[in-house]
Amino acid sequence: MISFIVPAFNEGEAIRLTVETIRSVAATYDLVGYEIIPIDDGSEDNSKEIMEKLAQEDSRIRPVYHPENKGLGRSIVDGIHKAINPQFIVVPGDNDISTESLSLMLHFKDEAEIILTVPLNKEARPIGRQVISMIYQMMHNIFFGTSVGYLNGPGIWPTEKVKALDLMSNRFSIISEMNVKLLTKGFEFAEVPMYLQADEPTRATVTLRNMLEVIKVFMMLVVELNLKPGRPEKKPLNRVKIHFGR
Repeated sequence: MISFIVPAFNEGEAIRLTVETIRSVAATYDLVGYEIIPIDDGSEDNSKEIMEKLAQEDSRIRPVYHPENKGLGRSIVDGIHKAINPQFIVVPGDNDISTESLSLMLHFKDEAEIILTVPLNKEARPIGRQVISMIYQMMHNIFFGTSVGYLNGPGIWPTEKVKALDLMSNRFSIISEMNVKLLTKGFEFAEVPMYLQADEPTRATVTLRNMLEVIKVFMMLVVELNLKPGRPEKKPLNRVKIHFGR
């Protein structure tokens, strides 16, 4: 059983496509007891109406509505705390995860407590974003000893263990913050490959506001995990090797 958390802000009809992608992959794996939690983060379009209609059509869809925009981080945290299943996966409401990548994650979902993804086609992102991502990843690996291929991508996580974390990110740092805190606690993880979807021309993830939060959250993690008196000792990485050929 797994919960699909679908954060959305002004995604419109893409939300319906995202739900259909989830249903299609869930049917392929005969998933039972799954739920879909779309979060409307104060959208100004018809996202809320679409979610309401989807919920009327399918009792497994349990939406969350924000009266105003709180940010991606708060949307995901609200979805996590509403989730009732032992595992959850975050699926962007713009249908940005390919069916193949979602299928691969679900195929190996029971191999470890945490399933992380490593993009194979980084060229699908603009060169500037690739450079920023590389620096971001390198800094986290150096300061926190995470040594994984990608910290800020889709994945599968243990619901109750994430609920116990004190997550402070309001925006795009939420996934990397969650992963750093779990990995340094010694929870077992495995990595699977995935393909990135090509960037849409109108999407602006690298904004000044987002960059400022990335720096702020990174510094707060440095203090919490490396400098704070009485902090718990970081545990070694607990990597699980997946045998892809079976």
